[in-house]
Amino acid sequence: MIRRATLMDGKALSDLMRRIDRETKYMLYEPEERSMSTEQAEAFIERFGQAANSEIFVVDVDEQLVGYVLVVGGKPSRIRHRANLVIGLLDAYTGRGLGAGLLEAVDAFAVEAGLVRLELTVRKDNLRAIELYHKFGFNIEGTRIASLFIDGEYVDELAMSKIFTAEEV
Repeated sequence: MIRRATLMDGKALSDLMRRIDRETKYMLYEPEERSMSTEQAEAFIERFGQAANSEIFVVDVDEQLVGYVLVVGGKPSRIRHRANLVIGLLDAYTGRGLGAGLLEAVDAFAVEAGLVRLELTVRKDNLRAIELYHKFGFNIEGTRIASLFIDGEYVDELAMSKIFTAEEV
């Protein structure tokens, strides 16, 4: 089930983020680089809940969190119409439509919140994710050359965005 995160998800969300960081090289953080206590995670969730253009959605399977998406809206008035996405899903749960479900939740939220633009970056070699983002209307805006340093090598990222039309917002 895909739902909005609640304060009760603090520990589980913090644990999930660290687990995904250990499991994949597609996320920003190295394994064990992210440190977030349960209290910090709860405060993190609370801050997102207070912002009209930000939200956290989680994938809950049998009362266990297995994925999330952060919708990080801008604070200054000039960028309040846009949000950046961060998506993570445990490897064992990929290919089940859960990533698509998260993006459907984001789309509905974006319309509800009056967002016009969604942005994300993705490793250029993460073809599965790029295909999913294209399916949901994201377009490549450019390549961020050598934007990540992973396992002793520089890795390129794609900058992608989705624009909602006036009729959608």
